[in-house]
Amino acid sequence: MKNPSDHDRDHPAAHPPVSRRDIVILGGAALLAAAIPAVLFGRDPSGLALDSDLFMQLLADPAAAAKLGEIWFAESRPGETPAVYEARLARRLRAHGWSPAALPELARRALAASTRADYLGDRMVAIEKWHLAETEADLCALAALIMRTRTPAA
Repeated sequence: MKNPSDHDRDHPAAHPPVSRRDIVILGGAALLAAAIPAVLFGRDPSGLALDSDLFMQLLADPAAAAKLGEIWFAESRPGETPAVYEARLARRLRAHGWSPAALPELARRALAASTRADYLGDRMVAIEKWHLAETEADLCALAALIMRTRTPAA
């Protein structure tokens, strides 16, 4: 059986109180962190040094990819803005050695490497009867959003 004085040694000292100054600083940091995505995605995608046309050139059949993207939107409604998908794709491709200034061939190799990594990591998306890597699905979604802006509404 433990001695009552042992009980006091088992518990650490009480936490120091949180001051109003700490709360104001933490609140300001939270507001700033919340504003960052709005600033990034409220800008024109060209301001992010990304080129939608580059991503479209990676597709053998942009119209078919756009159709898959539209089906995905209809099935699960993941629709965002083109800038969101561009940022996702750029992040994935950069992880495999690509940069916006790189030659298109490097973009194709990085896309293939990202797709392989998705398959190996079991990061898959089901669109109708298709099973695509997340990278491929994001590319289809971007193609759908770009095609919406290029084709006049009927």
